[in-house]
Amino acid sequence: MISTALVAVDVKHPTAKKEYSYLIPEGLTSSLNVGDLVRVPFRNTKVFGVVIELAELKQSPKDYKLKEIINKEAVSLPSCLMKLAKALADFYGTAVIDFLKLMLPPKVNMKKELLYCACSTDEAISDRAFIQKQVYEFLIENGADTAQNLSKKLDIPLASVRSALTSLDKKGIVKKEYRAVRRMPMAFSSEKYHNRISLTDEQHDAVETISDIFSRSKKTTLIYGVTGSGKTEVYIRVIQRVLSQGESVLVLVPEISLTPQMLSIFRQRFPGKTAVIHSRLSPGERFDEWQRIHSGSATVVIGARSAIFAPVQNLGLIIIDEEHEASYKNGEHPYYDARLVARFRSKLENAMLIMGSATPSVESFYRAAKGDYSLVKLTRRVSGRVLPKMEIIDMISELKSGNRHIFSRKLLSSIKATLDANKQVILFLNRRGHSTFVICRDCGFVLKCKYCDISLTYHFNDKNAKCHYCGYTVKAPDFCPVCRGQNIRYFGAGTEKVEQEVKKFFPACKTLRIDSDSTSKKGSLEKMLLSFKRGAAQILIGTQTVAKGLDFPNVTLVGIVSADTALNMPDFRCGERTFQLITQVAGRAGRGDTPGRVYVQTYAPEAYAIKAACSMDISAFYKEELKMRHKALYPPFCHMLIIRFKGHNEDEVKKEAEDVKKVLSERYNNEVKMYGPVPAARSKIKENYRYNILLKSKQVRVLSEICNHMQKTCINRHVDIAWDLEPLDLL
Repeated sequence: MISTALVAVDVKHPTAKKEYSYLIPEGLTSSLNVGDLVRVPFRNTKVFGVVIELAELKQSPKDYKLKEIINKEAVSLPSCLMKLAKALADFYGTAVIDFLKLMLPPKVNMKKELLYCACSTDEAISDRAFIQKQVYEFLIENGADTAQNLSKKLDIPLASVRSALTSLDKKGIVKKEYRAVRRMPMAFSSEKYHNRISLTDEQHDAVETISDIFSRSKKTTLIYGVTGSGKTEVYIRVIQRVLSQGESVLVLVPEISLTPQMLSIFRQRFPGKTAVIHSRLSPGERFDEWQRIHSGSATVVIGARSAIFAPVQNLGLIIIDEEHEASYKNGEHPYYDARLVARFRSKLENAMLIMGSATPSVESFYRAAKGDYSLVKLTRRVSGRVLPKMEIIDMISELKSGNRHIFSRKLLSSIKATLDANKQVILFLNRRGHSTFVICRDCGFVLKCKYCDISLTYHFNDKNAKCHYCGYTVKAPDFCPVCRGQNIRYFGAGTEKVEQEVKKFFPACKTLRIDSDSTSKKGSLEKMLLSFKRGAAQILIGTQTVAKGLDFPNVTLVGIVSADTALNMPDFRCGERTFQLITQVAGRAGRGDTPGRVYVQTYAPEAYAIKAACSMDISAFYKEELKMRHKALYPPFCHMLIIRFKGHNEDEVKKEAEDVKKVLSERYNNEVKMYGPVPAARSKIKENYRYNILLKSKQVRVLSEICNHMQKTCINRHVDIAWDLEPLDLL
């Protein structure tokens, strides 16, 4: 019998990204298992791969010669993750290695430090070797230590300590040993969070209901809790009960910015048991946390989207906080949704899934209404705090009355009153930069990206115009490159312009601006949020990051500078996103002892999403939204698949899209509705023309089958083809 292993290899070319059989060398026959990371020969190079199956052959194949595995790495994926990777690869129509790679740790080694420890010996150390004697006696009394620590504790130069240790080592009086060192990811703050928190009646009922569901059926549960209602404390109490039964917990948050804040709370409530996984960790930090999780020493795992693939042992509970957030969807290949992956994983491992939000996604709300999910409600804020008062401000009326500023008069006066009361303000605008486009008022020329069919955004700080899709940057022109006129104007507003206007009206006020331009440096976002919480600034200006789960007790006023940013996007989810953003950012106000106030500036005051958010009527919004989606056949009343084509030659891209549609129409016409191909809303990005085909079906199985068909047949050297099952973005 010949021992072989089926290995999913990590190669780039899509046609070669498959599973291949390899001979298992004699030295690995007894130790190789499914899930092991191995190194194998592939064509003229050596690549990594994961063993997905073991088999015994009676004889070697006659038509080709099997190659042999080179070696086995010290990493192995648990069987539950192997099953998950295969299920996801089949569902999304992609190679299994694409998901296995998301489950593996970075290719770095465990960090080690060199220790010296004293050996028992009868050999005397000469009195003239004063430093050797001093070092040896210290090690005898205090135990093993590093050369650096010995230098500090004995107040001896490091070079002298190392010289003494080398001599003692040669004599056999001390010996070397290595100790693994954990690279500790930075926590959000050193603030102390209370362990003895009294639950409200609603929180207590929620904990008891969820615990009962956990013990009986582990049915997926949606927690609908208004902002400030104490969902985190409910999570913690449920986690305590799950841990007491010997099971582990995985907690997902939508943004990396929220991970350190949550991590600080959980480290204090579950000391020594908590690990963190997210993309901003260094490879070394990520490796160490992966090892702690894999070994079972960490039983509470917190992280952003990618943490859903953490090797959690004996998983009993998955929690997805702010489950409505689009950031749970991976925006590049493989296009997975962490919420859907969580549903897969909870079923495979018999774990309970809890999803929480103040503004649940339409799909989750619908499933809860149908009874597919259990529903738990938290309708009141903790400590009797009231929800903020919200008011719509019609900016068309402001214009008619002569106010052409980006701030309404009522918002300006409220900012002044809030600052005079020594309270803090958040100003929200979901658009970075200073001005959204640059135009010549003489000839109508708009400054656009040379690589994308998109207008450039003006940034005031460096006087540059930038493309937010490909990064192309030019100096903002002083005169029009077409007509040579000097009537250049800047229109639209971004966070930089808001900051500029605030400084004009309130020159003595300290401000902080949070967007992707100001927080690109690692750790900068966490520092800015902490400094604002500690009162280093009176006004925080930001994009959607400031809307997500942050707790600033001194904020009593929130101004939504423009509620229309998402409302006018050509996407069926624009109403939902507008409702969620307004509700979430409004929830930052009045979380302390002083009631909050929210002003929502808009040019569409009659839009149902804006009216429902400001009246806090969640039922009215979902009723209207579901009626619209049912009529137009959008989720949750169907499943969707979008196929994207891009390439440098528009004619080739269009033809490839038409050819693919023809093949799919002949094969699946009776089972799906097909739209397109049409140019994407953003029709050209990074010199690539983009076309889309949208497919709808009431059976997700059919769309999944199409994904697998695409994987096997649709390879074009000149046109890049990608498919996204259950997309959140149709642009």
